[in-house]
Amino acid sequence: MKKLTYKDAPHDWAICFQHDCPLCDRCLRHAVALLVPPTLTHHVTVLPAAREADRCRLFATTEPARIARGMTNLLPSEGSERITAIRHGMYSIFGSQTQYYRYRRGDYDIDPEQQKRVSRLFKKYGFTGEVHYDETRMDHYFPKK
Repeated sequence: MKKLTYKDAPHDWAICFQHDCPLCDRCLRHAVALLVPPTLTHHVTVLPAAREADRCRLFATTEPARIARGMTNLLPSEGSERITAIRHGMYSIFGSQTQYYRYRRGDYDIDPEQQKRVSRLFKKYGFTGEVHYDETRMDHYFPKK
């Protein structure tokens, strides 16, 4: 896994400058804040109201997560009613039919939450075992919340 840089975080992703937070040493939002270039004058930030004692509603771990890309071999192009139902479920997971095909082609990363939803969908229709994506890597995961 490559070393974290400020540019790795999405431009609108909230970062955290709360150095007194008990979670700051394990928090990706805080780690990115420590990498802010000295020329930066403003950014979206986490406010103190997100903290509740020793918890934070916006906590994001610095632990690497499995990020996937591409699903070209996940489903046959033609198939049974079960395959059609899975494909329609995938449209829901990824937002639309168009978005699904963009994720399928590998245009976008498939985050851990989406991967969990895909696994649940396959299990719902009787498939067992792990879902295999075109490629996976361990990397920092920037949750969308």
